[in-house]
Amino acid sequence: MDGSGTRVSQRLSTRPEPALAAPSDARVAAGRAGQRALDRLITAPLWIAAGDALALFAAFVLAYAVRYVWHIGPELNEFQAAPLEAYWIVASLFVPVTLLSFAALGRYQRRRVVPLVDDARRVILGALLGTAVVIVVFFVSRPFFFSRLMFLYLFAFSAAAACVWLLVRRAGIGALRRAGYDNQRVLVAGNGVVAKYLMQQLSSSPSAGHRVVGYLASVADGNPPAEAFGRFRRLGDLSDLETIINTSEIDDVYIALPSHEQHNLGDTVERCQRQGVRFLVVPDLLEAHFGKFEFFPVAGIPLITLSDTSIEGFKFVQKRALDVLVSGLALAVAAPLWLVLAISIRLDSAGPVLFRQQRIGRNGRAFTVLKFRSMVHDAEAHKAELFNGARHPLLFKDPHDRRRTRVGRVIRRFSLDELPQLLNVLLGDMSLVGPRAQVPDEVAQYDAWARHRLRALPGLTGLWQVSGRSDLPFEEMVMLDTYYIGNWSLGLDLHILARTIPAVIFGRGAY
Repeated sequence: MDGSGTRVSQRLSTRPEPALAAPSDARVAAGRAGQRALDRLITAPLWIAAGDALALFAAFVLAYAVRYVWHIGPELNEFQAAPLEAYWIVASLFVPVTLLSFAALGRYQRRRVVPLVDDARRVILGALLGTAVVIVVFFVSRPFFFSRLMFLYLFAFSAAAACVWLLVRRAGIGALRRAGYDNQRVLVAGNGVVAKYLMQQLSSSPSAGHRVVGYLASVADGNPPAEAFGRFRRLGDLSDLETIINTSEIDDVYIALPSHEQHNLGDTVERCQRQGVRFLVVPDLLEAHFGKFEFFPVAGIPLITLSDTSIEGFKFVQKRALDVLVSGLALAVAAPLWLVLAISIRLDSAGPVLFRQQRIGRNGRAFTVLKFRSMVHDAEAHKAELFNGARHPLLFKDPHDRRRTRVGRVIRRFSLDELPQLLNVLLGDMSLVGPRAQVPDEVAQYDAWARHRLRALPGLTGLWQVSGRSDLPFEEMVMLDTYYIGNWSLGLDLHILARTIPAVIFGRGAY
């Protein structure tokens, strides 16, 4: 095997390393061990618990001040007033009980990626349990008069304070991981559909601290595998696993073998165990297409099938209702902006305000897409000569496209050129969320896998757009669009729409 694995490892590593001449293996190993010890210290659950304890104590002090100092709530007579010293027993009971509740709910387990909603749910439920225990103890023992409203404040402020600490810590850990600390170097064994999607998702959030070094793929049916999938490089075949683990400092191996290579699973697991690296096995039940799992246990045996992945029937009604509601409101609100953009485009360059182009929509049906013109009026005539060396024949995008006008560069930067597509959404040719609508020449070059994208209405935004847009290669665009179709839900559409806002503001991949 050549040295590509080492080069990729060095290129992807973001940790600052001092330039020492010919360090010994012992010194290098000691440096790696020290870095890993520092990473574990940074993310130690002890820091979470310490922050929780401070947040809960601050919530207790605030709750007392709101009730007894600022007198927010029903008036208290002189016999009902209680000094702060009398309430110290509340703090001494509430803080440790709530911390134990957090621990029982799994808040202090070491996990690299935890959804924010799950973390917040644990915090709120733990605060509720801690408050409930204190109320029960005081109701039974009644050591002195206590205000029920005080305990309501205690729950509300403790949940809020712990959630603020949760957000601060997540932001801090995310910043450290983007800077190169607490990163797990990942190797993917396999190059099937699931393996490719897994690589894309592991790399989509740098704050999670996953750094995909590359993947391993063996020869199948006499055909050598591609040397790369988009930005991810093939480092060798499965027989090179142990070498790559050693030379590329691999922490985790994700085993996502396609169905025709499942016979190699046991040997691959054994190799990982011998090297002392953690391995995670991904079942490749979605090689042909993506979808949602449904589990049917029978006598303790888990039976697995895939649910219906088409956006039909009531699913389509829900999606269409959201499209009509949001696009109608957006058209009404954006009307003044349309006028400003139209005048700017006409003053900037000759040609029509709107750009019309035939695109291919759901089930291969052609329609006319509308956009604000961002290029010179004869831009299509120069397309072939400009993109003769494009990185992929199906992605005609160039950050230095000379055909763009001055106004065009601005409106593309903030995706304002796509505002007229709200009319396409209202007419039913497009959806707010879906695959990117492509021109007939591009669709004619689709293979069977890429044609999965035609099973849904094209969208104004989508997983591809919020994951990097033109910065992502065509293969990853197809992967994301296919996943979206197979896993559609109204919640997923709302999630993508929410992610579109920062994607548009920061303009990542917009050109």
